[in-house]
Amino acid sequence: MLSPIIIGILIQVSVVVILCVGFTFTYMMEKFPNFAHTSFATLGTMFSYTLVKINGFNPYQAIPFSMLTCGFLCLTLYLFVVRPIKATGAREITLTFAFFALAEVIASILKIYSYWFATVRGTSINGFYFFTGDFTWQGYPGVLLVAFPLCLILVFCLYFFLTRTKQGIAFRAVAENETLSSSLGVNVEAIHMLSWFLTGLLAGLAGGIIPFWKYSGLDYNDEFLILVMTGSIMGGLSTVAGAIIGGVLVVISQKTLTLLAIEMFGIGTVVYESIYPMLFVVILLFLQPEGIMGAFDKTRTPSRPLRIRVTSVLAQIRTQLRRLTAVSRKITLFLSR
Repeated sequence: MLSPIIIGILIQVSVVVILCVGFTFTYMMEKFPNFAHTSFATLGTMFSYTLVKINGFNPYQAIPFSMLTCGFLCLTLYLFVVRPIKATGAREITLTFAFFALAEVIASILKIYSYWFATVRGTSINGFYFFTGDFTWQGYPGVLLVAFPLCLILVFCLYFFLTRTKQGIAFRAVAENETLSSSLGVNVEAIHMLSWFLTGLLAGLAGGIIPFWKYSGLDYNDEFLILVMTGSIMGGLSTVAGAIIGGVLVVISQKTLTLLAIEMFGIGTVVYESIYPMLFVVILLFLQPEGIMGAFDKTRTPSRPLRIRVTSVLAQIRTQLRRLTAVSRKITLFLSR
């Protein structure tokens, strides 16, 4: 029998990996970080909650509707936001700020919806869960038996799609060089549309699963955005495999460091849980700037050996500590006069 901690980690790994893959899809195809990605997942949660509470759906029945709705929403955003902005010749930074603003707009819409739901239905939407609609099997929650296998199936299907199908190979080609792919006859526009639709499907899937796992609301964008960005960067933003590896590592590192901090300094350190994976990724990027998968990319210029990079980082840390010590001594001498 798995402990509740292990069960929670497995479920969280599944959700974070699904979100990291969607985030990486956008970055690979459009070359900008989609800050609204976790907002789409929140919309998926909202759609699921609405179908369950108003239409009487089973929570698992609501997930496909949530996925399709988010998929078509992301496709619409590509057609009416991303494509027109790119057509003007704007750089990726413009799209980055546009989707940052979009995330704020979605957050405001969700707050308005939450207020409307509380006023009209008389039910608060600030904290809810689908635990009561879940099933159990030999003491295990149903979400574990659904989310984790779904994540494994997703990984297998993505590997098969990207390596064994013409559309998947075309997808990788467009991500590498869009102009060359177009000259070879690849329908670049269709590939972009497919990538955005898949991104929305994955966000809707994660959003539908989250209320089975933890108390949810319509305001958890920042929490998941930090995890998703950290996981994608840790694994490497240029490959889907990096998103999968980074998603797993970011959750394991967060939980492991949190448990160590609780053992050493007490339960109060749990409030710093979101900081631990960021510290981990900073150290990792010092050693491997392209992320974990960058170490296996033979097309890049070989980087310095790991031993030399570690020595260089430690030398920089010692230099900064000496400077800090010298400054503190000067301040002490000045104050003692």
